[in-house]
Amino acid sequence: MNIPDLLQKMYQDKRLSREQLNSLLDIHWKRLFSVHHELRFFLYAGILLIIAGLGFTIKQYFAQLGDIAIISTLTLCACTAFIYCFIKGNNYSKEEVTSPNLLFDYILFFGCTVYSMDIAYIETQFHVLGDLWNNYLLVSAALFLFLAYRFDNRPVLSLGLSTLAAWFGFTLSGHRFSFQEYYRLYAITYSIIVFLGGGFIYLLSMKKHFFDIYLNFAVNFLFIALISGVIDYKLFSLYFLGLLVACIILVLYSLHTRKFLYMLYGIIYGYIGISIGFFDLIRHETSLVFLYFIFTSLAVIIMIFLLSRKFKEDE
Repeated sequence: MNIPDLLQKMYQDKRLSREQLNSLLDIHWKRLFSVHHELRFFLYAGILLIIAGLGFTIKQYFAQLGDIAIISTLTLCACTAFIYCFIKGNNYSKEEVTSPNLLFDYILFFGCTVYSMDIAYIETQFHVLGDLWNNYLLVSAALFLFLAYRFDNRPVLSLGLSTLAAWFGFTLSGHRFSFQEYYRLYAITYSIIVFLGGGFIYLLSMKKHFFDIYLNFAVNFLFIALISGVIDYKLFSLYFLGLLVACIILVLYSLHTRKFLYMLYGIIYGYIGISIGFFDLIRHETSLVFLYFIFTSLAVIIMIFLLSRKFKEDE
């Protein structure tokens, strides 16, 4: 029995009303479709345009507007957004909580970004903290992380982790490292801290669905640092060994959790690292370099395509 016949039978058995039957048939025949993701994209783009417009206005007309007007406007916008979220937001829960409406997440994100603009403008104009200005980043990161957990908001969590990365980078930059050493040390240390922090919060069963965001930040920072090491020290280095081990662990994790994104990370970053090392060995052989990149890139693309189909079939 096919789906339309089954729905008709359920209607005849009075388990479905006429309205429910028509709605389900429309969905089955694809006469109805969701535009939820499209709406979220346009809302996010709209918020970014508003923020860009605010930034452009401040940059172009701050002399005419004056400090008081700019700071008051930005503070009012941020406070209004936060007050709205605390009034309309659902109660806190350790589990995943749905937003009260479609605009809610973006109003919170808007409030956080306007707050950042407000703080940046105050420090730029008045130099309140002087050489300790980067502590604004730490305070902002803590605020964003609190709001992300309070209102179950992934974009704000990403904003908080990005702000924490910026604070961490500026803090390390005060030490006397070479640029490459600083960059790799910063990225590797940050990735470890984020991974351990996200894992600890996961073990506490607090917003366990946030762990993927922590893991994405940790993975990308770690792999970028390892590839940077491979560029400098080539195949015969701990960076290359670390890259291979990290790729294997990530692939195994992907197979265990059935999440294709981590498989994709493992394949692409592994291919980049191996290619960098291999290129150093054959760089004087132009024809070999050409053939290598043609055949290996095709092989990687085919592998990704086949694995993505396999993951979808297993869902």
